[in-house]
Amino acid sequence: MIRALLQCKINTMSKLSNEKIGELMVGGETILYALFPILIAHTTKLMPPILFAALSTLAAAVALFVYMLFKKETKQIKNWKVIKYAIGVTIFIIIIPAILIFSGSSKTSGINTAILLQSEILFTFIICGIFTNESITLKKILGAILMVVGALFILFNLNGTLNVNSGDLLIIAGTLFYPIGNIIAKKALTFSTPSVILFVRSILGGVVLLLISIQFESWNLPIQQIISDNFLFILANGILIYGLSKILWYESIRRIEISKAILISIGAYPAISLLFAFLFLHETPALFQIVGLIIILFGIYQIIEKREKAFSQISEGI
Repeated sequence: MIRALLQCKINTMSKLSNEKIGELMVGGETILYALFPILIAHTTKLMPPILFAALSTLAAAVALFVYMLFKKETKQIKNWKVIKYAIGVTIFIIIIPAILIFSGSSKTSGINTAILLQSEILFTFIICGIFTNESITLKKILGAILMVVGALFILFNLNGTLNVNSGDLLIIAGTLFYPIGNIIAKKALTFSTPSVILFVRSILGGVVLLLISIQFESWNLPIQQIISDNFLFILANGILIYGLSKILWYESIRRIEISKAILISIGAYPAISLLFAFLFLHETPALFQIVGLIIILFGIYQIIEKREKAFSQISEGI
């Protein structure tokens, strides 16, 4: 009897410890990802945006390859089925969104970038409602409407002007493709590991983005100097955000419910991003941005149900 009680206590402590580790991983991922809009808003004003996306993605590929070697997962790269699905993930999560979001960030503020990236939740609700078994309830519809209203506060700059920023529209358009890529990635994860999918999408996406940049962007300086001048930003975005934050995310959802991880991330991400925007970009949120953010967050909480199956397609741009 005593032995059974002790074993039960040990199992409970182990479970709590494992859950706590998952929560800490989500917290770390959230802090890292909160840097993403700040980095791209800053760096895309210093160098060609698509080139920045390309170099960051290739840096992530290098880091992920080292991680795969450590995990002994490199054999999966030879699987044609993995490559086939990874191409779909690359198109809808790397190539198209990077072109739109990085280009848009070069035309708007870090605060707007941070807030409008959450449009992914709205598009996930719509697309998963159409193409998957995700149920569409009145509560979710209300949440979607609130998110649109909140985005309008950001888009139309309700501080005396009614000029729509093209950069804001590009960012919103970029998030439209994430849910499609996530649905493809979810299928790929049934026969492959996250690190392999992340590596393949990074190497393919980085090469394609680099070719697009060479063809369509004008470089005012030699590429060696561009890389040298922005080396730390490229490494930070590639290794910390495209690499480490994604690994932390997947390791966390192995330990805790997906819905809990999403709620922790969404609850903390905007506030941390706004803090980073203030500290690093010296941007102070205006009243219309704060109001829009509050409305969007309230809409998100209406859309996401507190169940593990809710929004299982959301994987923060696997």
